[in-house]
Amino acid sequence: MEIVYIFLVLALIITIIKYPKDVSKGVIGIMLLPFERIWDLFILITLPIKLIILFAEERLNVNYLTRYLSKNKSTSTYKTIGRKPISFSKFRKYIVINGEVTEIKKSINEAKRISPELNIEGLALTASETHSIIELPSIGFYGFNYLIQWLAEDFQSNEVYGFASNGRSKFLVLNDLNGENSLVSLTNTGKKFWLSMYDDLDKKQFLRLNDTLKVETSLTTDSLELLVKRLT
Repeated sequence: MEIVYIFLVLALIITIIKYPKDVSKGVIGIMLLPFERIWDLFILITLPIKLIILFAEERLNVNYLTRYLSKNKSTSTYKTIGRKPISFSKFRKYIVINGEVTEIKKSINEAKRISPELNIEGLALTASETHSIIELPSIGFYGFNYLIQWLAEDFQSNEVYGFASNGRSKFLVLNDLNGENSLVSLTNTGKKFWLSMYDDLDKKQFLRLNDTLKVETSLTTDSLELLVKRLT
């Protein structure tokens, strides 16, 4: 019997020496097992709360709660080099799109139906032969970017730009096809930044600066401003 024990000990020592990483992973996995069970229990306990929230939201026809309930950490690889705070209520807000007015109105109404908290009060829509300008005087920072994403996804073959200006500071915004639920942008000083829709953009209004971003557009804030002034 002692020979068997000695053999097992020797086998264990050889295994540790030969496969130290695998052994350490196994030990750590065993140590974390109780915590995993606690986490599973926590998820099980909070499930009824989530169901109640979803039921209440459906009854009230809003999506304020699940906007944060379903919020996940962005997997975007973009880094934030700096932050530029803004006061969005002081900006004039526009969305520029080369689409038909009837289809644009239909799309905006659908966005409002799905997200009743979207503030489009005072909306004005003007059009030329090539572009339509949506003026949004009352919309919030989150709603502004949400609507840009909505229209970009609804009119996939069309150009959709957000433009905001307070006279001194100006920026344009595009839906980011390479990121996850994000937008990219340029300021009138040539600075590049990005926005994550996972952020609470109404409470924390800032631009995530990163000059290494690729903002694929031939337009600038000046050219968009000229287009907006010509049509409004």
